[in-house]
Amino acid sequence: MWRFASLPSTLKPLWSVGTDNVIVEGALMSFQSDHDLTTTGAMDTLTWHALVGAAIQKRFDPTNYSYVDVNKNLPETATLYINGKVIFQTDVNTGITAAPTGNGTFPVYSRFTTTTMSGTLPDGQTYRDTGIPWVSYFHGGDALHGFLRSQYGYPQSLGCVEMTYAHAAIVWGHTPIGTLVTVQ
Repeated sequence: MWRFASLPSTLKPLWSVGTDNVIVEGALMSFQSDHDLTTTGAMDTLTWHALVGAAIQKRFDPTNYSYVDVNKNLPETATLYINGKVIFQTDVNTGITAAPTGNGTFPVYSRFTTTTMSGTLPDGQTYRDTGIPWVSYFHGGDALHGFLRSQYGYPQSLGCVEMTYAHAAIVWGHTPIGTLVTVQ
C-alpha cells in the first residue's frame, strides 16, 4: 500500500516487493547520504549495518518525501510533490531533438548550488557555461537547474530540465540525493 496515495500513478509500476528497483535505489541513496556513506544506491555491508542499527534504535528519516514529475507535453512543466501533495509547478525547458532529455525515472545523484556545465553542441562545437545555479543531476548529464531564457515550456536545452533561477531554487531545496525524478 502506498503511503501517499496522491502520487502520480507512474511510480506504481516501478515498485515490486523484494526486487531491486529505482524506488529502492533512491531510498538507499537518501539513507546513505544521510549517514555519510558512499551514495551508490546499492545495498552493501556498511549500509546494511547502518540500516539495521537505525531500525533497532527506531531512528526513522524525519524528512519529507519529495518527487519531481517532468512532463514534456507542451507547455513543458515540472511538478514538485512533497508527501504526495503538489506544492509547486513551473514551466520548464527540456532537450531539443538533437539532444533529448531521457524518459524514465531516475534518482538525484549529485547536487550543486552553483556549477559549470560543459559539453558538445549538436553541431560539434563545445560550450562551457559558468555559474549555473541550483543543479540536481539525475541521469547522466541531465539535471534540474536554473537557466536564463526568454521563455519556458518548450524544448530548448541540451538534455537538462531548465527553469528560472527562482523556480530552480525552490525545486533544489526539495531534491536531496535520492529524490526520484520522472521525465515523460
